Formats: sequence, structure tokens, C-alpha cells
Amino acid sequence: MARERRDCNGRYRGVRMRKWGKWVAEIRQPNSRNRIWLGSYNTAEETARAYDAAVFCLRGPLATFNFPLNVPEIPSTTEILSPAQIREVAFRHARRGSTLEAAERIQNQGCLKGRLG
Repeated sequence: MARERRDCNGRYRGVRMRKWGKWVAEIRQPNSRNRIWLGSYNTAEETARAYDAAVFCLRGPLATFNFPLNVPEIPSTTEILSPAQIREVAFRHARRGSTLEAAERIQNQGCLKGRLG
């Protein structure tokens, strides 16, 4: 599992929790006061992956990521992406990670059943 990077309070960069329990993320555009809304997600980890994808789109592969050993696999492009395109990339990356984690959990449960049974 990738080593996670959290701030001094144990939170992921760019991630916060709403009062009602949903996790949300947004990111500031470089050299601007404008923010890009990345959406709301069920888990902090999923939200942190969305932030990582957005920071990759805006700042490139040398940016600071929440999961530095799991940098988003986004093709480098010379075109500037719109906020809507960045939001879509972030959403896909966040969902992809949760799907992979679920598959790993199922696979690990199968391995444990084989050992125990």
C-alpha cells in the first residue's frame, strides 16, 4: 500500500469533511484566487485521490501528493485543461482507486478463506 501523506492534524491535503459526513475537495488554480470544485465523496481516501489527480493536472508530476507512491496515471499533455475537464479527471481517478481497493479486499478475503478453510 502506498505511503500516505497527511498534514499535522492527520488530514489529507485538499480534503475536508462536511458537517453531515461527506468528504469534499477543491483546489486553487495556480496564480489565481479561483478554486476548482472537485466534488464530494464517501471516504477521505477517495477524496484525496481526486485532489491528487487535480494537482497533477495543474502542477505536474513533481507536485506534492497525498499518495506519493501512487501518482495518478494521467497522460501528459501540453493543452491547458478547463476546470470541468480537471473535475472529470479527478472524479475518474478517485473512483478508479476505490474500485481497485475493493478488488484487493475481495482477493485478500479469498486468500484468507483458503488458508483458514
